[in-house]
Amino acid sequence: MKIKMKWYSQWIWLTILCVVMVGGLTACDDGKKPNVVVCVPVYGQSLAMGEEAELVTDIDELSHKWRGRLVGEALRAGFGYYEDRNWKRELKRLIRYGNRRYENSAYAMGEMLVGAFGEDTMVCVFAGGRGATAISNLVKGTPPYEGLMEDIRKSCNEAQRNGQEFFVPAICWMQGESDMFDYTRVDYRKKLEQFSTDINKDVKSITGQQRDVKIVGYQSCCLAKCYDYTPENYDCYEISIPQTQMQLIRDDSMFAAGTPVYFLDFVDDRLHLDGKSQTIVGRYNAQAVLDIVRYGSSSRGLYPVRIEAKGQAVLIEFNGYCSQLAFDTVRVNKVKNYGFQVITHHNKDIAKSVSLVDNCVVIECCEETKGCKVRYGGNGERNKSGRRLGARGNLVGYHAAALPSWCYMFSEVATEK
Repeated sequence: MKIKMKWYSQWIWLTILCVVMVGGLTACDDGKKPNVVVCVPVYGQSLAMGEEAELVTDIDELSHKWRGRLVGEALRAGFGYYEDRNWKRELKRLIRYGNRRYENSAYAMGEMLVGAFGEDTMVCVFAGGRGATAISNLVKGTPPYEGLMEDIRKSCNEAQRNGQEFFVPAICWMQGESDMFDYTRVDYRKKLEQFSTDINKDVKSITGQQRDVKIVGYQSCCLAKCYDYTPENYDCYEISIPQTQMQLIRDDSMFAAGTPVYFLDFVDDRLHLDGKSQTIVGRYNAQAVLDIVRYGSSSRGLYPVRIEAKGQAVLIEFNGYCSQLAFDTVRVNKVKNYGFQVITHHNKDIAKSVSLVDNCVVIECCEETKGCKVRYGGNGERNKSGRRLGARGNLVGYHAAALPSWCYMFSEVATEK
């Protein structure tokens, strides 16, 4: 009987300890909870999860550092216990199993957001998705998508229990590599547009918010890792994925520019961003999210708005966000013609030289350019990614005190005026 009572006593004390720990982790240090919770998930495949990226952020102290105003899913302080299935993640939390606790962009984004908001605002960030997964297996009706919805639902429910307003201004999208590598040839634009529509509807049904949920767009750059990649092909499938990502950011008000990533460092110059690069992506995403929260939209980013064939030359005009354009060959290793190509129907690059004239790019060519594909970022050393050896370009724009905007990759037809 004494042994049995002792066993019950241990369980009681363990339960009390767990309650105290959970309460301590989820509460603000001063005991007062902020009035508003802004939730911004990062979603996609392995780059969203931070695979291979060595931790730069002290995620065990991250919530405490911000006095409880920076939290993860379900408004808890523990970060980095990511798994496809919730029960696996909860088990990892319980035993503190950190085999996949990598740096991901959510941490730096969260810190920048919580630093910009007042004391009455809590920021909830987390990563979701699944590595090595095509877009068709990340959209509505798939386990990763349902897992994302569950994380948002749990976070919203916790906020409502606390009497807090909860809303999701944006989802940060980091996916595209698998559709390139595996040559899925799906209608990527249609899939991503439908994802945006579903996210907007489903999140609103959970939170009750009126404001739209925008997609902050990353751009895939691992073209040179694809086995059939031929940069001079007029119909280059691999660049169609980043082209679609750029088009949606440019043409669809439900999308906003985060950043392309070719100007960053990748682990072993291959597939995954390193830890420092993940933090940089997070800061770019935070800038876009701040715009969305404050103004309802964001005009950030650098991308073409007009590509005109002018005889044996091409004139490229860009959106007006950046006040000054430049070619940076220090941050990004110089590439032929600063990353620009003009590809004929016969799969030939006819670009001879590239220059900046009145904040426009002018490409001089050796043949007529009408109907040619004007391409930026279609290059790179086989099986490499990133600023040193991968598919890349040197064009960057500057705007006041914001981070410099690296031009999004693109591949579009030159037309006469």
